[in-house]
Amino acid sequence: MKRPDSMASRIARYAWAAPTTLVGLAAGLLTLVTGGRGQVRSGALEFYGGFATWLARAVGFGAMTLGHVILGRDALCLDLFRDHEQAHVRQVERWGIAFIPAYLAASYIAWKKGLHYYHDNWFERDARIASGEVEGPGLDVSEADVSSLFEPPPVHKERHFTASALVHDIVIGVSDGLTVPFALAAGLSGTSLANNLIVTAGLAEVAAGSIAMGLGGYLAARSDAEHFASEKIREQREIENVPDMEEREVAEIFEAYGLNTYQIEPILDAFREHPAAWVDFMMRFELGLEEPDPRRAFSSAFTIATAYIVGGLIPLSPYMLLHVTRQALLASITVTLLALFVFGFVKGRYTGTRPLRSALQTTLIGGLAAGAAFLIARVFS
Repeated sequence: MKRPDSMASRIARYAWAAPTTLVGLAAGLLTLVTGGRGQVRSGALEFYGGFATWLARAVGFGAMTLGHVILGRDALCLDLFRDHEQAHVRQVERWGIAFIPAYLAASYIAWKKGLHYYHDNWFERDARIASGEVEGPGLDVSEADVSSLFEPPPVHKERHFTASALVHDIVIGVSDGLTVPFALAAGLSGTSLANNLIVTAGLAEVAAGSIAMGLGGYLAARSDAEHFASEKIREQREIENVPDMEEREVAEIFEAYGLNTYQIEPILDAFREHPAAWVDFMMRFELGLEEPDPRRAFSSAFTIATAYIVGGLIPLSPYMLLHVTRQALLASITVTLLALFVFGFVKGRYTGTRPLRSALQTTLIGGLAAGAAFLIARVFS
Protein backbone atom coordinates (compact mmCIF):
# COMPACT_ATOMS: atom_id res chain seq x y z
CA MET A 1 0.00 0.00 0.00
CA LYS A 2 1.37 3.39 -1.02
CA ARG A 3 2.05 5.68 1.92
CA PRO A 4 0.48 9.17 1.73
CA ASP A 5 2.86 12.00 0.96
CA SER A 6 3.96 14.16 3.86
CA MET A 7 3.43 17.91 3.88
CA ALA A 8 7.18 18.46 3.51
CA SER A 9 7.26 16.18 0.45
CA ARG A 10 4.39 18.06 -1.22
CA ILE A 11 5.99 21.44 -0.52
CA ALA A 12 9.28 20.21 -1.97
CA ARG A 13 7.56 19.02 -5.18
CA TYR A 14 5.72 22.30 -5.63
CA ALA A 15 8.91 24.29 -5.00
CA TRP A 16 10.91 22.13 -7.44
CA ALA A 17 8.31 22.72 -10.16
CA ALA A 18 7.82 26.41 -9.27
CA PRO A 19 9.81 27.98 -12.17
CA THR A 20 7.69 26.17 -14.76
CA THR A 21 4.52 26.82 -12.75
CA LEU A 22 5.23 30.57 -12.80
CA VAL A 23 5.07 30.51 -16.59
CA GLY A 24 1.72 28.73 -16.34
CA LEU A 25 0.44 31.24 -13.80
CA ALA A 26 1.17 34.06 -16.24
CA ALA A 27 -1.02 32.33 -18.83
CA GLY A 28 -3.63 31.65 -16.15
CA LEU A 29 -3.81 35.30 -15.14
CA LEU A 30 -4.23 36.32 -18.77
CA THR A 31 -7.03 33.74 -19.07
CA LEU A 32 -8.89 35.23 -16.10
CA VAL A 33 -8.37 38.79 -17.37
CA THR A 34 -9.82 37.87 -20.77
CA GLY A 35 -12.97 36.29 -19.35
CA GLY A 36 -11.76 32.74 -18.74
CA ARG A 37 -12.31 30.60 -15.66
CA GLY A 38 -10.14 28.65 -13.26
CA GLN A 39 -10.55 25.64 -11.02
CA VAL A 40 -8.49 23.37 -8.80
CA ARG A 41 -8.37 19.66 -9.62
CA SER A 42 -6.04 17.02 -8.15
CA GLY A 43 -3.56 19.55 -6.81
CA ALA A 44 -3.28 21.52 -10.07
CA LEU A 45 -4.75 24.83 -11.23
CA GLU A 46 -6.81 24.46 -14.40
CA PHE A 47 -7.75 27.37 -16.67
CA TYR A 48 -10.01 27.46 -19.71
CA GLY A 49 -11.75 30.03 -21.84
CA GLY A 50 -10.43 33.48 -22.75
CA PHE A 51 -6.71 33.52 -23.46
CA ALA A 52 -6.38 29.75 -22.87
CA THR A 53 -8.95 28.98 -25.57
CA TRP A 54 -7.31 31.42 -27.98
CA LEU A 55 -3.87 29.93 -27.33
CA ALA A 56 -5.21 26.37 -27.76
CA ARG A 57 -6.74 27.26 -31.11
CA ALA A 58 -3.66 29.17 -32.28
CA VAL A 59 -1.13 26.49 -31.31
CA GLY A 60 -3.38 23.46 -31.78
CA PHE A 61 -3.85 21.55 -28.52
CA GLY A 62 -6.67 20.35 -26.30
CA ALA A 63 -4.79 20.80 -23.03
CA MET A 64 -1.25 21.77 -22.03
CA THR A 65 0.64 21.49 -18.73
CA LEU A 66 3.00 24.12 -17.34
CA GLY A 67 4.11 22.95 -13.91
CA HIS A 68 1.08 22.74 -11.64
CA VAL A 69 -0.99 24.73 -14.14
CA ILE A 70 -3.05 23.09 -16.89
CA LEU A 71 -4.47 25.16 -19.74
CA GLY A 72 -7.46 23.75 -21.61
CA ARG A 73 -9.38 24.75 -24.67
CA ASP A 74 -12.59 24.32 -22.66
CA ALA A 75 -13.95 22.47 -19.63
CA LEU A 76 -14.74 19.35 -21.68
CA CYS A 77 -11.17 19.09 -22.99
CA LEU A 78 -9.87 19.37 -19.43
CA ASP A 79 -12.13 16.49 -18.40
CA LEU A 80 -11.02 14.39 -21.38
CA PHE A 81 -7.29 15.00 -20.95
CA ARG A 82 -7.02 15.37 -17.16
CA ASP A 83 -5.33 12.01 -16.50
CA HIS A 84 -2.86 12.60 -19.33
CA GLU A 85 -2.02 16.12 -18.15
CA GLN A 86 -1.72 14.98 -14.53
CA ALA A 87 0.95 12.56 -15.74
CA HIS A 88 2.80 15.57 -17.15
CA VAL A 89 2.44 17.30 -13.77
CA ARG A 90 4.21 14.34 -12.15
CA GLN A 91 6.94 14.63 -14.81
CA VAL A 92 7.51 18.30 -13.97
CA GLU A 93 7.71 17.38 -10.28
CA ARG A 94 10.52 14.96 -11.12
CA TRP A 95 12.39 17.09 -13.68
CA GLY A 96 11.83 20.52 -12.18
CA ILE A 97 13.37 23.41 -14.07
CA ALA A 98 14.87 21.01 -16.64
CA PHE A 99 11.46 19.77 -17.83
CA ILE A 100 10.85 22.23 -20.68
CA PRO A 101 14.34 21.97 -22.24
CA ALA A 102 14.24 18.18 -21.77
CA TYR A 103 10.81 18.01 -23.45
CA LEU A 104 12.04 20.08 -26.39
CA ALA A 105 15.15 17.90 -26.63
CA ALA A 106 12.98 14.76 -26.70
CA SER A 107 10.91 16.24 -29.54
CA TYR A 108 14.08 17.05 -31.47
CA ILE A 109 15.49 13.54 -30.98
CA ALA A 110 12.23 11.96 -32.18
CA TRP A 111 12.20 14.23 -35.23
CA LYS A 112 15.82 13.42 -36.07
CA LYS A 113 14.96 9.72 -36.00
CA GLY A 114 12.22 10.29 -38.55
CA LEU A 115 9.45 9.93 -35.96
CA HIS A 116 6.69 12.33 -34.98
CA TYR A 117 8.03 15.17 -32.84
CA TYR A 118 4.95 15.09 -30.58
CA HIS A 119 3.39 11.64 -30.62
CA ASP A 120 6.77 9.88 -30.34
CA ASN A 121 8.15 12.30 -27.76
CA TRP A 122 9.33 10.23 -24.76
CA PHE A 123 7.39 12.41 -22.31
CA GLU A 124 4.17 11.92 -24.28
CA ARG A 125 4.67 8.17 -24.46
CA ASP A 126 5.33 8.08 -20.72
CA ALA A 127 2.19 10.16 -20.04
CA ARG A 128 0.06 7.83 -22.17
CA ILE A 129 1.35 4.81 -20.28
CA ALA A 130 0.90 6.48 -16.88
CA SER A 131 -2.68 7.52 -17.69
CA GLY A 132 -3.61 4.06 -19.01
CA GLU A 133 -4.05 5.07 -22.65
CA VAL A 134 -3.54 2.56 -25.40
CA GLU A 135 -0.51 3.17 -27.60
CA GLY A 136 -1.64 5.03 -30.67
CA PRO A 137 -3.51 8.29 -31.22
CA GLY A 138 -5.69 7.82 -28.12
CA LEU A 139 -6.14 11.13 -26.34
CA ASP A 140 -2.98 12.43 -27.99
CA VAL A 141 -4.98 14.49 -30.48
CA SER A 142 -4.66 17.83 -32.18
CA GLU A 143 -6.94 20.84 -32.16
CA ALA A 144 -8.56 19.70 -35.40
CA ASP A 145 -9.32 16.29 -33.88
CA VAL A 146 -10.94 17.90 -30.83
CA SER A 147 -13.02 20.21 -33.00
CA SER A 148 -14.30 17.30 -35.08
CA LEU A 149 -15.88 15.77 -31.97
CA PHE A 150 -18.32 18.67 -31.65
CA GLU A 151 -18.69 20.34 -35.03
CA PRO A 152 -18.48 19.44 -38.73
CA PRO A 153 -15.09 20.11 -40.33
CA PRO A 154 -15.03 23.49 -42.11
CA VAL A 155 -14.18 23.74 -45.77
CA HIS A 156 -11.66 26.46 -45.06
CA LYS A 157 -10.65 28.05 -41.78
CA GLU A 158 -8.79 31.33 -41.65
CA ARG A 159 -5.99 31.42 -39.09
CA HIS A 160 -4.54 34.87 -38.66
CA PHE A 161 -2.83 36.40 -35.68
CA THR A 162 -5.10 39.21 -34.39
CA ALA A 163 -3.89 39.85 -30.84
CA SER A 164 -0.79 41.91 -31.55
CA ALA A 165 -1.69 44.57 -28.96
CA LEU A 166 -2.05 41.95 -26.22
CA VAL A 167 1.23 40.28 -27.15
CA HIS A 168 2.91 43.70 -27.31
CA ASP A 169 1.86 44.40 -23.72
CA ILE A 170 2.91 40.95 -22.52
CA VAL A 171 6.30 41.21 -24.20
CA ILE A 172 6.98 44.60 -22.63
CA GLY A 173 5.87 43.51 -19.17
CA VAL A 174 7.56 40.11 -19.05
CA SER A 175 10.81 41.29 -20.66
CA ASP A 176 11.24 44.18 -18.24
CA GLY A 177 10.06 42.04 -15.34
CA LEU A 178 12.68 39.41 -16.06
CA THR A 179 15.62 41.78 -16.54
CA VAL A 180 15.25 44.62 -14.02
CA PRO A 181 14.55 42.62 -10.81
CA PHE A 182 17.21 40.11 -11.87
CA ALA A 183 19.78 42.87 -12.25
CA LEU A 184 18.86 44.42 -8.91
CA ALA A 185 19.02 41.12 -7.01
CA ALA A 186 22.22 40.06 -8.79
CA GLY A 187 23.86 43.39 -8.05
CA LEU A 188 22.93 43.19 -4.38
CA SER A 189 24.29 39.63 -4.26
CA GLY A 190 27.78 41.06 -4.35
CA THR A 191 27.19 42.99 -1.13
CA SER A 192 26.91 41.78 2.44
CA LEU A 193 23.13 41.91 2.43
CA ALA A 194 21.26 38.83 3.59
CA ASN A 195 18.88 36.98 1.29
CA ASN A 196 15.77 38.28 3.06
CA LEU A 197 16.85 41.88 2.43
CA ILE A 198 17.59 41.10 -1.23
CA VAL A 199 14.11 39.58 -1.57
CA THR A 200 12.53 42.59 0.16
CA ALA A 201 14.35 45.00 -2.15
CA GLY A 202 13.42 42.90 -5.16
CA LEU A 203 9.72 42.75 -4.23
CA ALA A 204 9.70 46.50 -3.64
CA GLU A 205 11.17 47.01 -7.10
CA VAL A 206 8.60 44.65 -8.64
CA ALA A 207 5.77 46.56 -6.96
CA ALA A 208 7.09 49.98 -8.01
CA GLY A 209 8.05 48.77 -11.50
CA SER A 210 4.65 47.19 -12.17
CA ILE A 211 2.88 50.42 -11.16
CA ALA A 212 5.19 52.54 -13.33
CA MET A 213 4.94 50.18 -16.31
CA GLY A 214 1.16 49.91 -15.99
CA LEU A 215 0.83 53.69 -15.81
CA GLY A 216 3.04 54.02 -18.88
CA GLY A 217 0.85 51.56 -20.78
CA TYR A 218 -2.28 53.44 -19.73
CA LEU A 219 -0.93 56.82 -20.84
CA ALA A 220 0.32 55.40 -24.14
CA ALA A 221 -3.08 53.86 -24.93
CA ARG A 222 -4.86 57.08 -23.97
CA SER A 223 -2.54 59.04 -26.26
CA ASP A 224 -3.33 56.69 -29.14
CA ALA A 225 -7.07 57.15 -28.58
CA GLU A 226 -6.80 60.94 -28.40
CA HIS A 227 -4.63 61.03 -31.54
CA PHE A 228 -7.15 58.90 -33.43
CA ALA A 229 -10.07 61.10 -32.32
CA SER A 230 -8.34 64.34 -33.37
CA GLU A 231 -7.34 62.91 -36.76
CA LYS A 232 -10.88 61.65 -37.36
CA ILE A 233 -12.32 65.12 -36.70
CA ARG A 234 -9.77 66.63 -39.09
CA GLU A 235 -10.65 64.08 -41.78
CA GLN A 236 -14.39 64.76 -41.40
CA ARG A 237 -13.79 68.48 -41.87
CA GLU A 238 -11.68 67.89 -44.99
CA ILE A 239 -14.40 65.72 -46.56
CA GLU A 240 -16.97 68.45 -45.85
CA ASN A 241 -14.83 71.40 -46.94
CA VAL A 242 -12.55 70.05 -49.68
CA PRO A 243 -14.28 66.94 -51.07
CA ASP A 244 -12.52 67.23 -54.45
CA MET A 245 -9.10 66.90 -52.83
CA GLU A 246 -10.27 63.92 -50.76
CA GLU A 247 -11.68 62.25 -53.88
CA ARG A 248 -8.30 62.68 -55.56
CA GLU A 249 -6.64 61.01 -52.58
CA VAL A 250 -9.09 58.08 -52.78
CA ALA A 251 -8.37 57.71 -56.48
CA GLU A 252 -4.62 57.66 -55.85
CA ILE A 253 -5.05 54.89 -53.28
CA PHE A 254 -6.99 52.67 -55.70
CA GLU A 255 -4.74 53.52 -58.63
CA ALA A 256 -1.88 52.05 -56.61
CA TYR A 257 -3.85 48.77 -56.69
CA GLY A 258 -4.22 48.89 -60.47
CA LEU A 259 -7.78 50.27 -60.79
CA ASN A 260 -8.56 52.75 -63.58
CA THR A 261 -10.80 55.84 -63.56
CA TYR A 262 -13.92 53.97 -64.75
CA GLN A 263 -13.55 51.41 -61.96
CA ILE A 264 -12.90 54.05 -59.29
CA GLU A 265 -15.85 56.33 -60.12
CA PRO A 266 -18.57 53.98 -58.69
CA ILE A 267 -16.56 53.77 -55.47
CA LEU A 268 -16.46 57.56 -55.22
CA ASP A 269 -20.22 57.70 -55.82
CA ALA A 270 -20.76 55.28 -52.94
CA PHE A 271 -18.50 57.30 -50.65
CA ARG A 272 -20.41 60.51 -51.47
CA GLU A 273 -23.61 58.81 -50.31
CA HIS A 274 -21.94 57.35 -47.18
CA PRO A 275 -19.61 60.00 -45.71
CA ALA A 276 -19.09 58.02 -42.46
CA ALA A 277 -17.70 55.08 -44.45
CA TRP A 278 -15.59 57.56 -46.42
CA VAL A 279 -14.04 58.87 -43.19
CA ASP A 280 -13.34 55.32 -41.96
CA PHE A 281 -11.70 54.46 -45.28
CA MET A 282 -9.43 57.50 -45.18
CA MET A 283 -8.46 56.85 -41.57
CA ARG A 284 -7.41 53.32 -42.40
CA PHE A 285 -5.90 53.58 -45.87
CA GLU A 286 -4.60 57.15 -45.98
CA LEU A 287 -3.43 57.58 -42.40
CA GLY A 288 -2.95 53.92 -41.46
CA LEU A 289 -4.91 54.33 -38.21
CA GLU A 290 -7.22 51.74 -36.65
CA GLU A 291 -9.78 52.84 -34.09
CA PRO A 292 -8.47 51.86 -30.64
CA ASP A 293 -10.53 49.71 -28.31
CA PRO A 294 -12.13 52.08 -25.76
CA ARG A 295 -11.10 49.64 -23.00
CA ARG A 296 -7.54 49.44 -24.30
CA ALA A 297 -6.04 51.87 -21.77
CA PHE A 298 -7.18 49.92 -18.70
CA SER A 299 -6.54 46.48 -20.21
CA SER A 300 -3.07 47.55 -21.38
CA ALA A 301 -2.18 48.91 -17.94
CA PHE A 302 -3.39 45.75 -16.19
CA THR A 303 -1.73 43.38 -18.68
CA ILE A 304 1.65 45.12 -18.57
CA ALA A 305 1.60 45.39 -14.76
CA THR A 306 0.57 41.75 -14.32
CA ALA A 307 3.15 40.52 -16.83
CA TYR A 308 5.82 42.58 -15.06
CA ILE A 309 4.93 41.03 -11.69
CA VAL A 310 4.98 37.49 -13.09
CA GLY A 311 8.26 38.12 -14.90
CA GLY A 312 9.80 39.78 -11.85
CA LEU A 313 8.96 36.89 -9.51
CA ILE A 314 10.86 34.40 -11.67
CA PRO A 315 14.42 35.71 -11.03
CA LEU A 316 13.53 36.41 -7.38
CA SER A 317 12.16 32.92 -6.67
CA PRO A 318 15.61 31.31 -6.08
CA TYR A 319 16.38 33.93 -3.43
CA MET A 320 13.12 32.99 -1.71
CA LEU A 321 13.85 29.26 -1.79
CA LEU A 322 17.61 29.16 -1.18
CA HIS A 323 19.53 30.55 1.81
CA VAL A 324 23.00 30.75 0.27
CA THR A 325 23.26 33.93 -1.79
CA ARG A 326 25.78 32.58 -4.31
CA GLN A 327 23.65 29.50 -4.99
CA ALA A 328 20.57 31.70 -5.34
CA LEU A 329 22.42 33.92 -7.85
CA LEU A 330 23.42 30.96 -10.03
CA ALA A 331 19.91 29.55 -9.85
CA SER A 332 18.45 32.97 -10.70
CA ILE A 333 20.66 33.22 -13.81
CA THR A 334 19.57 29.75 -14.93
CA VAL A 335 15.88 30.37 -14.26
CA THR A 336 15.91 33.77 -15.99
CA LEU A 337 17.60 32.47 -19.15
CA LEU A 338 15.26 29.48 -19.25
CA ALA A 339 12.23 31.74 -18.79
CA LEU A 340 13.44 33.98 -21.63
CA PHE A 341 13.86 30.91 -23.87
CA VAL A 342 10.41 29.53 -23.05
CA PHE A 343 8.80 32.95 -23.38
CA GLY A 344 10.42 33.48 -26.78
CA PHE A 345 9.47 29.99 -27.96
CA VAL A 346 5.79 30.40 -27.00
CA LYS A 347 5.70 33.91 -28.46
CA GLY A 348 7.12 32.67 -31.74
CA ARG A 349 4.73 29.72 -31.82
CA TYR A 350 1.54 31.76 -31.82
CA THR A 351 2.79 34.85 -33.68
CA GLY A 352 3.72 32.83 -36.77
CA THR A 353 7.51 33.20 -36.54
CA ARG A 354 9.91 30.29 -36.14
CA PRO A 355 9.63 29.26 -32.47
CA LEU A 356 13.27 28.22 -32.06
CA ARG A 357 14.55 31.37 -33.72
CA SER A 358 12.24 33.51 -31.59
CA ALA A 359 13.37 31.66 -28.44
CA LEU A 360 17.08 32.10 -29.20
CA GLN A 361 16.58 35.74 -30.17
CA THR A 362 14.63 36.51 -27.00
CA THR A 363 17.18 34.69 -24.84
CA LEU A 364 20.11 36.50 -26.47
CA ILE A 365 18.60 39.99 -26.34
CA GLY A 366 17.12 39.51 -22.89
CA GLY A 367 20.35 37.96 -21.60
CA LEU A 368 22.42 40.86 -22.92
CA ALA A 369 20.00 43.37 -21.40
CA ALA A 370 20.02 41.56 -18.06
CA GLY A 371 23.81 41.27 -18.15
CA ALA A 372 24.23 44.98 -18.89
CA ALA A 373 21.82 45.90 -16.11
CA PHE A 374 23.65 43.52 -13.75
CA LEU A 375 27.02 45.15 -14.49
CA ILE A 376 25.57 48.61 -13.91
CA ALA A 377 24.00 47.46 -10.64
CA ARG A 378 27.30 45.96 -9.49
CA VAL A 379 29.20 49.16 -10.30
CA PHE A 380 26.89 51.31 -8.19
CA SER A 381 26.19 48.76 -5.44
